[in-house]
Amino acid sequence: MRILDKTGPSDQGVALFEFGFAFYFKGVAPLRIVPIFDRVSAGSGLEEPASALLSSRCTEGAKEVASSRQATSGNILMDWFTVSYRSIVLALVFLVGAGGAVFLFLYLRAETGDTPEGLALRELTRAERLFSEAESSAHGEQFSHIINQSGRLLESARHSYRDRHYVESKDLSLQSQSFSRKILESTTSESSFTAKIYRFEGDVKIKRVKQFVWENIAGNVALKVGDQIKTSSNGSAQIVYFDGTITTIKPGSLLEIRELFEDPATKVRKVRERLNFGGVQAVTQGGNATGSFHEVSTETTVTRTQDRAHMSMEYDQKAKTTRTSVESGEAEVTAGEKTVKLGSLQSVTVHHTRQMAPKETILASPSLEEPIDQRVFLYKEKEPSSTTLRWEGVPGAAIYRLQISQQPLFGYLLLDKPDINSTSVVLPDLSGGSYYWRVSARDQKGSEGAFSEIRKFRIGSEHDRGPEDRVPPALQLVDFLPSGALVIIRGRTEAAASVAIDGQRVDVEDDGGFTAVVKMKHDGPNTLEIVAQDASGNETRLKKNVYVETF
Repeated sequence: MRILDKTGPSDQGVALFEFGFAFYFKGVAPLRIVPIFDRVSAGSGLEEPASALLSSRCTEGAKEVASSRQATSGNILMDWFTVSYRSIVLALVFLVGAGGAVFLFLYLRAETGDTPEGLALRELTRAERLFSEAESSAHGEQFSHIINQSGRLLESARHSYRDRHYVESKDLSLQSQSFSRKILESTTSESSFTAKIYRFEGDVKIKRVKQFVWENIAGNVALKVGDQIKTSSNGSAQIVYFDGTITTIKPGSLLEIRELFEDPATKVRKVRERLNFGGVQAVTQGGNATGSFHEVSTETTVTRTQDRAHMSMEYDQKAKTTRTSVESGEAEVTAGEKTVKLGSLQSVTVHHTRQMAPKETILASPSLEEPIDQRVFLYKEKEPSSTTLRWEGVPGAAIYRLQISQQPLFGYLLLDKPDINSTSVVLPDLSGGSYYWRVSARDQKGSEGAFSEIRKFRIGSEHDRGPEDRVPPALQLVDFLPSGALVIIRGRTEAAASVAIDGQRVDVEDDGGFTAVVKMKHDGPNTLEIVAQDASGNETRLKKNVYVETF
């Protein structure tokens, strides 16, 4: 496609436009563009097809250009050239691509922190993440001032960034990060805890606050408000709280942490749990400041203890019924606008309408007689053996229920026999290993009372006696975590050894691991003595000092 310009009379100049541009300059003659239509009509009355006109004009223009080149010398001459639409499109694509590459380069420079804007953006993003974590961890009035200060600095950093004051935004972001880290360090410090899963067995999962994925629990886990713990049909877990309560989550249950609060001035402690389904057992230690309480709620019921107590709750999610039982101490049960107080060996059931049934009396737990706790039975190999379990009878009991497990939380049961009509059983030919057992009583109506304490015995062989052993057992403390008047102690000794802390026997697993929660005896300095003893009587002793500021 071409544009040809013929100098001379304007009536004879023709510009052609057909799928491109062609330019012809002769001297300083002006360039004129004349549109061509399908048919061309002029004042002279000529009318002919545009194609014919274009053909003739192009021929004439070419001849004149050739003659002009020969006749004129000394003039500047630029020949015509052709540019297609495709070339124009490719040029535009190239320009857009080049512009995009420049923009991407500048953006990546900012993101990598090579510019003041990039540095400010990076620190602002980090400050926002830390503030979000600190906000979810800051529970209690002692953190309110710090979290507010961090939030104000973060908001100022955002404003400065929007106003392009990048250096100022960076400095404010760093200050906000500093306050947020103070909160995170206080709530996640290994030297203190507010709630912690310190023992679990079987399939146990946790879902963190503001997260949507269930994760498997591995090792001791610190808990925060909003965290949920779920146990499978063969799983169980124990939580220890800073108020001294130990909560056992039974198999097939879902528990949520609702509140962890301590007033730094008055030492009032408040713990709230929500049982969504299944069952829990809570043992509160008492001794906290007046106004402290531990609360477990379901959809229909709220149960609260304020002093030393041993209570359990069962919630049937399908029937929406809640049964609360108190084995010792006292508890207040509220459903709707009605509140009742339960004493030792009492229970109450709340229906889905929040109607509370009359209080009932439950049977006492059986007292275990033999074997004594931590007893080791040594049998000769390949010879018949039997182990007898015995307990005291409970007044009003019709039958007894015996449970045996190789796990201390009874997540997986080796034996669950609910119809024993005597107060003893004989277990023949048990394989080597450790066994835990407990017993409950049932009345004529089938109502079950509280379980007994848990005892442990071990089946060994003559090889375990070790008469020539003169080497004291190893004793190593893995965790020693004080919080208020409580200390979580987790350690390891050799297999088959026994451990006592301040004279109290501690359960030792088959691999030598042990875990205990110990409450200090008084305010101020305390000394704990940990003793490990092997089967030959060799001992290893450790002493740890703990300072308790206040109960």
